[in-house]
Amino acid sequence: MPLTKEEAQFVEFLGSFPQFYKKAHEIAENSKGVSILPMDNGKNEFKMYALDDICHSCSIFKEGNLRITPKTTDAIWYKKEGDNFFIFLIEFKGDFLCKTSSKCTLVEVVDNLKIKNEKLNDELEHELFLLDKVLSKYSDKMLNGLAAKPLETVIIALPLIYEEYYQKNKDNVEFLDIREFLNNSRIVYRVVSISDKYEPNRERSRGRSYRCSNMIPSICKRLAHEKHDRELDASYESSLQTHHRRYERAGIVYSAGFVDNMAFNNFIENYLK
Repeated sequence: MPLTKEEAQFVEFLGSFPQFYKKAHEIAENSKGVSILPMDNGKNEFKMYALDDICHSCSIFKEGNLRITPKTTDAIWYKKEGDNFFIFLIEFKGDFLCKTSSKCTLVEVVDNLKIKNEKLNDELEHELFLLDKVLSKYSDKMLNGLAAKPLETVIIALPLIYEEYYQKNKDNVEFLDIREFLNNSRIVYRVVSISDKYEPNRERSRGRSYRCSNMIPSICKRLAHEKHDRELDASYESSLQTHHRRYERAGIVYSAGFVDNMAFNNFIENYLK
């Protein structure tokens, strides 16, 4: 199906950032230049727009020396299928989302210190008091970030990036109501995480001892039940699924889910091309 006028305007808007049109495995690189996507046999060469990079290039998110950059997904792409225009938001996360939140680790540490404190005649009483205060307000940064990314991308980042683009080019482009356009598009959000069977090279294979497990410390299970805190006994993926269902029901995204890094090239072939 040919693109509608509004769809063509959106495609032109993304095309105004050619410097950020990159291969998937490049967008999936960490700060050390290591990609979580396999590259053997030409895999993950498909190009998308690096949305984080686009966002960081925009002056609209700068106030003097202060950056107010929203949390955005790593990549964005689009596809017309039938009468539907799909916008794909892709987040690459070099972590195991099958493991439990770091909040459970903090709970374990506090519990172990309490046991040691009994043997030390309450020498750690003040420190434990402070840790309990921290724990009562603690929320996992990675979980919060992954939960916020599709919301801030759709509601904050893309409208403001478009606003800056239009102001710079309004003599040459026709205005697009970007919020209405996003609302009418089918937005697909996927988090690409590391498979628990993934080994990028021999060195890591020798050194990696972690594997995802269903073993949840009893203290985390107990507190999760007592405090109604699902974050303590659920995996990152399970907790995120709850957020995803809300976004789908609210109509913010059409579909949200997960793809492991070893299967992302198949996702490209089946959905993005």
